[in-house]
Amino acid sequence: MRSFRCSCGNRVYFENDRCLACGRDLAFDPATMALRAVGLDDRRCAHHAFPGTCNWLVTTGANDFCTACALNEVIPDLSDARRVRLYHEVEKSKRRLLFTLLHLGLPVEDRVARADGLTFRILADSRLDETDTTLGGYEEVTTGHVQGEITINLLEADPRLREEMRIAMNESYRTLLGHFRHESGHYYWQRLVAHGEGLDAFRSRFGDERRPYQDSLDEYYRDGPPPDWQNQYVVAYASSHPLEDFAECWSHYLHMVDTLQTAADDELAIGSVRFADPVGARLGLRQMVDQWRALAAAMNDLNRSMGLDDAYPFSLTEPVVVKLDFVHELIKAAHS
Repeated sequence: MRSFRCSCGNRVYFENDRCLACGRDLAFDPATMALRAVGLDDRRCAHHAFPGTCNWLVTTGANDFCTACALNEVIPDLSDARRVRLYHEVEKSKRRLLFTLLHLGLPVEDRVARADGLTFRILADSRLDETDTTLGGYEEVTTGHVQGEITINLLEADPRLREEMRIAMNESYRTLLGHFRHESGHYYWQRLVAHGEGLDAFRSRFGDERRPYQDSLDEYYRDGPPPDWQNQYVVAYASSHPLEDFAECWSHYLHMVDTLQTAADDELAIGSVRFADPVGARLGLRQMVDQWRALAAAMNDLNRSMGLDDAYPFSLTEPVVVKLDFVHELIKAAHS
């Protein structure tokens, strides 16, 4: 994620809709990838007025909604302030995902533009309003992806409920942004790999995706990951099925791109390592990994100094790096 500054020179952030120093109204312009002052001829997204959850400009046609909000197929009931607040958190993560996808030059098209375009369903199930978040006995919304449609459960925006889910699933990391990045991996596998020339290369690195999906997941949840999963996979869940392995590697690649861009924009350096925007500097995957290892170690050290858990509690082994390289080359080919 880039750093942004108001025209007055004050530092502002991606989610800001006003500069606190000079009072200018601000909005993100996806056409220029800039957070800037709102001009007289600019049109704010309809979701800025209500429910106050969007700070993007409308840049296409007569649409009332920006590029990000136009991708929504379903949004939750926003009749109370808590749900509006949670929905705002979901939208902030979704727009950060879209910023990275656009920065990488990946196709971001809705169902109007093409039949297999990207769409989002933000839904709430009954657990959102209950104190018991166990999976049994409720009408459940499952976060996931089906044929270009990404569903996100609104309860993931509640820190307490999300933490309970993280512990119940024995995960070391669980965030809204992580969900969006992971599910986008399933979409881009379908879009860029499933019917393309890279399917054999995919199978040589990740395995055969024709393995029965639900049977594989049932086996994973029954028996757990293989004993040596840390050597082959970036997270345990990646061992459940080749498609989940790809989605996890895709999401970790987006973690790297976005965070390295932030470090580069802030002109950070650790020892002799000066960080670069992977896209702008056209870094190779091995260069990215070298920079990422230095940055992730420093982030973890800083978090521990603040009494927090590691920001990046994962290890990139050589087999994982080989898989990340497949993602890297896939994205390069899609951008060219």
